[in-house]
Parts: sequence; structure tokens; C-alpha cells
Amino acid sequence: QHKHSSAGPIPIPLSLSVPGSGLKSSTAIASYYSRGLLGSCCVVPGTGWWCRSWSAVPGLLLAASRPVRVVFAGGEAMGSGRVFSVVASVVLLWLGVAAAQGDSPWKTLSGNAPAIIAKGGFSGLFPDSSEFAYQFAMIASSPDTILYCDVRLTKDGLGVCLPDIKMDNCTNIPDFYPKGKKSYLVNGVSTTGWFSVDYNGTELSQVSLKQSIFSRTPRFDPSFFPLLAVEDVASKFKPPGMWLNIQHDGFYSQFNMSMRKYILSVSRRVIVDYISSPEASFLTSISGRVSNNTKLVFRFLDEATLEPSTKETYGSMLKNLTFIKTFASGILVPKKYIWPVSPDNYLQPYTSIVDDAHKAGLEIYAADFANDFALSYNHSYDPLAESLSFIDNGAFSVDGILTDFPVTPSEAI
Repeated sequence: QHKHSSAGPIPIPLSLSVPGSGLKSSTAIASYYSRGLLGSCCVVPGTGWWCRSWSAVPGLLLAASRPVRVVFAGGEAMGSGRVFSVVASVVLLWLGVAAAQGDSPWKTLSGNAPAIIAKGGFSGLFPDSSEFAYQFAMIASSPDTILYCDVRLTKDGLGVCLPDIKMDNCTNIPDFYPKGKKSYLVNGVSTTGWFSVDYNGTELSQVSLKQSIFSRTPRFDPSFFPLLAVEDVASKFKPPGMWLNIQHDGFYSQFNMSMRKYILSVSRRVIVDYISSPEASFLTSISGRVSNNTKLVFRFLDEATLEPSTKETYGSMLKNLTFIKTFASGILVPKKYIWPVSPDNYLQPYTSIVDDAHKAGLEIYAADFANDFALSYNHSYDPLAESLSFIDNGAFSVDGILTDFPVTPSEAI
């Protein structure tokens, strides 16, 4: 068994069938685990080494590849006596690639590679903010992937990760509280549904997350995915970075609850690397009161939408980045702010927003990436090409990508 540091034991297959060898199975004499892939290898007399790999979630093997023959430099067959020589060569090659990448100039504000932010984990496959989604993001993506949590408050002040303020859009709560539908003002708009502020942590313990985008598979919905508190995500997965998004700070004041107090409290218990919000007043209220290592990021919504505290549109606020710099170190924008798309789905010339942000001393992060969303024809339906157009186009690079499929920007970077 391979013991992954944060995910527990994973079974390593001990044998595999090799086509054309006359053997139904052969005992594996080498195993590996790398970037979410498990593998077993064996030697078949006369044909050399064969390996098979599996993508995996801890305790569960998913898709398996066909066994393939491994040919080493010069086409030589490899006996067991050369195992360590080949392993050493592979390690040296990997270190050489890593060194070469370190010399590559990135056009980010810091000069470092862009950050990969997993929205609710690997939410393109599993229910957003579920244990499987966060777990699989850590296994299948770059090892420095940042985990992103949309924070909602419960009646008893617990901060839980939920992708939607309306719980009926992302959980099975109507099954347990069929009469719980309420209507509240959310940013001045009457909104009807089930809300976390009406229930305490104990009452929500039996509620399970579900897939919130109906075009995606519901196959995992029958599994029980309890709501995770911010502390749960930090302790269970020990991510290299935590990003907390506060989408509706003003909403909680109706219930004499303070998201500001919660954030100041939780940041003493959990290392929070990023805090984002589309409300300027909220970020201003915590600026200077959280760790200097915590980056505050102002989130832009649709250009025509009014920002709740200033009553200006986000489009007009985009023209005053020096004001945003007074309370934030970065901005998070929809990807169309950077590469606009025409009504007939073709890319328009890129805007100056990345350069403008960097000139103002602001990092800029791009949002709304997903492999199964409609892509511009210019990308030929290839999400990898889309990611590359934001980080390696010769003119600019965003400082990070917020995505439902973190494996894609991982590969691009």
C-alpha cells in the first residue's frame, strides 16, 4: 500500500495481464505513484518491461490504461539489475526539466508561475466543495494547487464551504426540511430558497452536497458528502494554499451576523492565503487586521452589475485600479474581461487589463474556466489551448487561474 500524506492508504495492484506474452498475468516487481497515477510494472521474458497505470482516488481505482511496453534508451531490454540505474536517470531528467522551467520568464507580477486555484476542488467532476472534489484536486493537479472555498455562515456562526447561497441548488436539503423554503433580500434582490442562516451545524450534519451544474454527471450524488467547515478543509487536506471567497457579506447583517468577525476569528486558527470578495467595504474592513501574508483580492462581477457598497458598476470601478490598490493586492476578473468573445463565438483582441493591473501593482486572477463550458472557436474546443492563451501568449500572463478542472492549467503551466 502506498500511503499518501493526506489521503490515506491506496491499494497498489500486484499483477497485470500482458498481451501477446502467453501469460495471463505477471507479478509486478515495481510500483509507482505520481500526479494521481498508480502503476505496476513487470518483466516479460523476451519482450522486456511492461507497465499499466490507473488514475485514482484514495481507496478507489478509476480508469485503467492498457498495458504498454516500456522501451528504454537505445531500445535495450532491461533486467532487474538495472532498475536503480534507470530510476536515477529518470530522476535526473525530471530535475533537469524542473531547472529549465525555473529559468523561464513568466510575465506575472511576481515573475513566478501562475497560481492554480481549484474552485471547490475538482468540481468539474465531483460535487463542488465535497471531500472527493478537494481530495482529487490534490491528487490529480499540480502539487502547489490552491483550494478555494465559498464561505457561508450557519445560524450558529459556523463557516461552511458552499458554492451557492441557495442551498437547494447544491445540496439535498429539501429532502430533510421540505418546509424550509424562505425569501430574503440578497444584494437588494428578493431570493427564494433554502439558506444556511436558518440552520445550525447539527441540523446540517445530515445534509449532503450534490452536483450543482445539471449538464454534469449526477453519478456521485448518491454518495454522502457532508458539508465541510473551513477548518475541515485545512486539516483534512493540508493544502499548500487556502483561498476563501466571501460573496455576500451584506446579506448576513440582516441576521445580526458578521462575516468580518468570522474571518478575523478563523484566520487565527487556519492559515488563509487569499481572501476575495466583490464587496469593497468588506475588504476595507479587514485590511490591516489579517496577517500580512494574506492577500486580499477584489472580485469583479459582470461589468453592468452594481457593487453593493460604492453603488458604482464594476465596469466603472475597472477604470480606477489605484482605488482598489488601497485595500487589495489583487483582482479576480471573469476571463472575458481579458479575452472578449464576439456574439458568434470568436475571440476579440485582448484588452489592456492585465498590463493595467500590473502597472497599478495588482496581481490579476482570471475566473470562469471549465473544460465543459463553451469555448471560443479560436481554441478549437481545446481547454488546454485556452489556458495557454492566458499565461503564454508572448504579451502577458495572468497571475492565476480559477478553474473547475485544475488538471488543465496544471498541464498548461
